[in-house]
Order: sequence, then C-alpha cells, then structure tokens
Amino acid sequence: MLESISVFISGIVEGRDPVLNEHHQRVAAGISEFAEHIGCTGEERQILRIGASIHDLGKLSINEHILNKPARLTATEMELVRQHPELGYQLLAPLNLDPRITGIVRYHHENFDGTGYPEKRKGDDIPFYARIMRLWDVYDAVTMDRPYHKGVSSSEALQILVDTSERYDPELLASFCDFIEGRFGGRVAFCQGGEAVCLHAPAL
Repeated sequence: MLESISVFISGIVEGRDPVLNEHHQRVAAGISEFAEHIGCTGEERQILRIGASIHDLGKLSINEHILNKPARLTATEMELVRQHPELGYQLLAPLNLDPRITGIVRYHHENFDGTGYPEKRKGDDIPFYARIMRLWDVYDAVTMDRPYHKGVSSSEALQILVDTSERYDPELLASFCDFIEGRFGGRVAFCQGGEAVCLHAPAL
C-alpha cells in the first residue's frame, strides 16, 4: 500500500513539476543506498525511500513562478516557500501514513542547531529520518542546475555541507562523507568538537 501511494503521488508531482520529481527520485535512490551503508533494516530503508520520494510534495501548493524565480526571492516569497514542509504534511494527513514518513516531509528543513523550520527543532528532537533527509536534500539541491543557480560539483557540495556542519547531525554527516567517498573518492577535512577530523569526500 505504501509503495502504491508513493507511486501515485510521484505521478502527480511528475505531471506538475518533472524537475521536482527527478529531485525526489534521485534522493530516494541515494538515501536507500546510504541507509544500507549505515546499517538500517529493510523496513527502515523503505520508509526513508518513500519519504524521500514525496518530501517536497508541499511545493505543489506554491506558485511555480516563485519556485523557479531566477532572481533572489523577496522576504514574502521566502516565507511562502518555507511553508512547504507543513503544507506537504497537511496534504498527507488524511492518508494516515506511517508517522516516520510524514515526519520526513514535515521536518526535513530542521537544522541540528535549531535554526531550521518550521518548528526550529534542535538535535535529537528532530526525527532521525528527517536528519538523514536534510543531508540528502541539500546535497542534491546544490548539485542540480536550477533557474536560480548552477549546480556545483560533488566535492563543492560536500564542502558546503562541511562548512555549515552545525546544521547537521555530526555522526550522520561523517557517515555521509564516507559514503560519498565510496562512490567518488577524494578527501575533505573539517573541525568537529574543536578537533580537525579528516573525512573522505569526492574530488570531482
């Protein structure tokens, strides 16, 4: 049933915004592999994959001209965009899905340091699956070409994550770096807990 719902929603997203659906599908594929890398069970991988495949559903409720605006968003427009996690959660509410899935949709923009949205949750108050989703969402978003920015390389994307490491679960970020290294090779160093930690990262 969950898979059928995911496919149905993906079809709707594809019809409205094929680029958004491509983002969903890339993240879903990557997050499933990453989940295996960190030792998640088959069920947990399924939950993550389904959540990733619909995480930006709420953007369908936002004017596409705002979403694809090539210039910097106004404060009002940014506030509208920041409503999409809650809008997606509300769209899914009647389906009574597994709360781990709806938690991904609702909290994938929360930051580990409490600076995210919609609730400014912090640390372990952010659902574990949403913390994983946060990493993948940012990584994919900055590597893809969009009207408002040119996609960066994998190494540049990972450096962006490292430079803003306070936003992410530190253990998950380290595992993510190891995972990407396994795909692309390379290295990156960053400070964690006041000490320099040498992690792997792509050299593309």
